[in-house]
Amino acid sequence: MLDRHAALVVVPRASRAVVQESDWTWHRLVPWSDGGFMVGIELAFFRGALSECLLFHDDDSRYGRDWNEWSERKERRRAQALSDWLAARGWAAGRYGWGEVWVGYEPRTGLGGGWVRYAACA
Repeated sequence: MLDRHAALVVVPRASRAVVQESDWTWHRLVPWSDGGFMVGIELAFFRGALSECLLFHDDDSRYGRDWNEWSERKERRRAQALSDWLAARGWAAGRYGWGEVWVGYEPRTGLGGGWVRYAACA
């Protein structure tokens, strides 16, 4: 049901790239609740084409509001919560003909979550 998902409201966000003239553009959607599970979504566009969709459990009370409250343990719990949420909906992590779904802890960024990457960019 489209009207149930306030996440469809797009909030532009600064590029993650260090280079000012980046080919990447990021947009964060307003988080929405799915049965009490807050879903955070960011869309990544490369040269104007949707490249990937990042997903995360958006819950400051569990994982902290900023880097001062960060811990690897919390981020691994965030990744597991997302994995459980996706699995309950039949969206298993793995490779598909159209792209890839990944969920886990990413040590290079220090963040737990997941993404959907489309075949042209996978």
